[in-house]
Amino acid sequence: MRYEQAERRKLVELIRRFSFPLEPLPPPPLSPPPDQESFPDAGPPRAVLFDVYGTLFCSAAGDIGTEGEPGTGGPGRREDLLEELAEEYAPGLSGTDLRGFFEQGVRVFHRELAEKTVFPELRVEELWARFLEGREAGGDPARRSRELALRYELAVNPVWPMPGAEETLRALARSPGILGIISNAQFYTPLLFEAFFGSPPEALGFDPALLIYSFEAGEAKPAPGLFRRAAERLAERGAAPAQCLYVGNDMFKDIYGAASAGFKTALFAGDGRSLRLREGEERLRGLRPNRIIRRLAELAELSPPVN
Repeated sequence: MRYEQAERRKLVELIRRFSFPLEPLPPPPLSPPPDQESFPDAGPPRAVLFDVYGTLFCSAAGDIGTEGEPGTGGPGRREDLLEELAEEYAPGLSGTDLRGFFEQGVRVFHRELAEKTVFPELRVEELWARFLEGREAGGDPARRSRELALRYELAVNPVWPMPGAEETLRALARSPGILGIISNAQFYTPLLFEAFFGSPPEALGFDPALLIYSFEAGEAKPAPGLFRRAAERLAERGAAPAQCLYVGNDMFKDIYGAASAGFKTALFAGDGRSLRLREGEERLRGLRPNRIIRRLAELAELSPPVN
């Protein structure tokens, strides 16, 4: 999504203003796969692709806010910010009213989109635009809905960089490999990189063609189309899925989705808050990630830097 520079700066500043440090929680003990692959021995991956929420960024909800169960929002939820939003955008309503609208709105959007895909994804600014319809306010309605969407997310699902995230990305960017993202996301997700790392994803070394976000595709992980699109674009660069590594914290959305498209997989088990093992999911029967990593810095060891 393109913004005027003034709006982009304001959105980035909002992320910085309403964010606070989050520390990963201890994950449960996990045994590495019995045949855990050693990429340095087999040759480094041609590409490393990432999930965002719960992998590159600690997330109070353990995922992007639109993916949380109704009534949740993690320990980082700040009720005072929700009340401020209600007072500013909808006088007479409460923060609880905002949550109720949002959770109901997500369900409605998903029902509307369900005919197109099994894993529908909405554009959250469109949901908040519905909320603002008929409410008197000055300024550009589209910008106002984007600002409300971002501020609501920061209230219910604050995020903070995972330890070692920036250093790992910069180290991988110095290697010959390709960097990409396949993530459930909203318009504000790419702005997290600018807010916390000082640069948008492209300037950090990510291939622009391999920035694959659910809100742009209209479907969420583990939808096969997201991973298939990445595989097609990697093929144009001479890289087969089996030569590439996908890193995520969710066994179903990340590991199952990526493995189904032929990618090698690494389960990020560095934060007990966001680790999703999905042990009751039948489609995971017999599926194991190729690697289990507890520190993002482990990924930097896979690809030697360019001298």
